[in-house]
Amino acid sequence: MILRLSIRREDPESGICNYQDFEIPYEDGMTFLTALQRIKEYQDETLTFRHFCRAGICGTCTIYINGFPKLACKEQVLPYVLLEKRVVIEPLRGFKVIKDLAVDNDKIIKKLKEIHGWVRTGSDECRIPPDLSRKLESAADCILCLACQSYCPQVLEENYAGPLIFAKLYRFLEDPRDKDREERLVQAVEKGNLYHCLSCNKCNHVCPKEVEPATLIRKVMVYSR
Repeated sequence: MILRLSIRREDPESGICNYQDFEIPYEDGMTFLTALQRIKEYQDETLTFRHFCRAGICGTCTIYINGFPKLACKEQVLPYVLLEKRVVIEPLRGFKVIKDLAVDNDKIIKKLKEIHGWVRTGSDECRIPPDLSRKLESAADCILCLACQSYCPQVLEENYAGPLIFAKLYRFLEDPRDKDREERLVQAVEKGNLYHCLSCNKCNHVCPKEVEPATLIRKVMVYSR
């Protein structure tokens, strides 16, 4: 069996942008990351993409597969091979392309720094009971893969923070160790335009870790009232 790919190739420096077709022999258990590696090893060493793991955890290998953001290291190619149709591979939308499938994520890193994307504890010791810990798990499972941020139609609005940022803010609002609760709400409502969310649930559908950012956004809205 053969996996047929059409990969978007872009080099901003040269101005070249087109789709290039590849055919890769199928291997048992092959993921899209494996397929991209086979291309780089045996067909075109100039193909550029990101990856730092093979366990569906780190999130850096996220790409668009037939119009949907997926973790390349997690998505199996077999269902696509059986369809016997060419699969379109593209970089994350809404981000500046560095080359081919690698995009610049600096704007998300900047936003995380602006909202102080970490627990800012007070001086007193605070223990988290097991039931609250389980409540925090979903938001804490976010791996910064950018799938939700890329697929959200509202992020076209420059001042809209996006589902990834709101999921992080929810996690801090629920965490009793965090001392900046009021500041978090200001960041969400006034600076992040929380209520501009379209409630389309698209971010829920594409999250590979089932964080459900849209659900968390609605919970942040409850906090802000």
